[in-house]
Amino acid sequence: MFALEVSEAREPPGWDGWVEALGGGPFHCAAWARYRSSASHKRALFFAWFAPGSATPAALALAIESALPGPLKTRSIEFDTPPATRLAPHQFSASLEQWVSRQRTVADAWLGSFDAERDWPNNTGPVTRVEFRVKPAGETELLAGMRTLARRSLRRAQRSGIEVDSSSQRLREFADLYGQTLTRLRHAKDISTVLVDPEGFTRQIAGLSATGAATLFMAFEAGAPAAGALFTVFGGRAFYLIGASNQRGRETGAMTAVLFQAMRDFSAGGFECINLGGVSAGAHLPSSSDHGLYGFKRGLGAVAHPCRDGRIVVRPVRHRLIHSVRATRSSWLRLTG
Repeated sequence: MFALEVSEAREPPGWDGWVEALGGGPFHCAAWARYRSSASHKRALFFAWFAPGSATPAALALAIESALPGPLKTRSIEFDTPPATRLAPHQFSASLEQWVSRQRTVADAWLGSFDAERDWPNNTGPVTRVEFRVKPAGETELLAGMRTLARRSLRRAQRSGIEVDSSSQRLREFADLYGQTLTRLRHAKDISTVLVDPEGFTRQIAGLSATGAATLFMAFEAGAPAAGALFTVFGGRAFYLIGASNQRGRETGAMTAVLFQAMRDFSAGGFECINLGGVSAGAHLPSSSDHGLYGFKRGLGAVAHPCRDGRIVVRPVRHRLIHSVRATRSSWLRLTG
């Protein structure tokens, strides 16, 4: 029987070393906790399971707790990925559910599957997202794994004079590029995400970058930004977190050049896993708004990896309230865009 200990707001001493020892990745590390909990209504929760008599954890998980604004004290917990562990994860699920149910103001816990090596225990639901992973390899092998259209796009970027900075510090320009991308996607795909504070976003990704847990690849044409990709990195794993491009970037194939450079660099750096991020579960269907992105990532030689999210609901009424507030906010953002 494993004992569960939960630390609030700040990681226990030695946390990142434990994460690496247990094979964890970016979504377990302390830098990610600070990145995700930078808003005033959020805080990080660090979960550690210990075998009897052991001072070294057998499993670790990171969660972000969000408080619903207003007088009603209702909270929701989000795990971006399953626990890092070398053991069968089902051994830790019962104590986690018990802990969640004991928190009087917690309504639910979302069980995410970003960059997951295994599903959450007892999660047999449908696929909720598909991620694309590239096996690290040499440049020749990476090129051979790409499809014809992707290689053409890469050659177009080269002919256009696109240059890629593998460790760019031009974070504010990337933020502006990201804001432009979100505006375009709101009209093309009806997404609700809005970049309301570019300066704040810049500070947020700067904090992640300063710890070494993020790398920004930026493509330039004659010195002007054309595309960029922010990866979060830890424990030999790289995850494509945010991408952005402008019209000129799309015309020149700059994003293909950016991601190919990232694949080369991470491969040369000895990374074990290169994750190009995900798309919706139905993106393989031509009718999906994500179908183009699905084809683009497959074209880079990435292999589709199904992901299954889950949820623990301990207070259904509060859970429905949280869901209603989030849906209302999303609709408001679409109407005011």
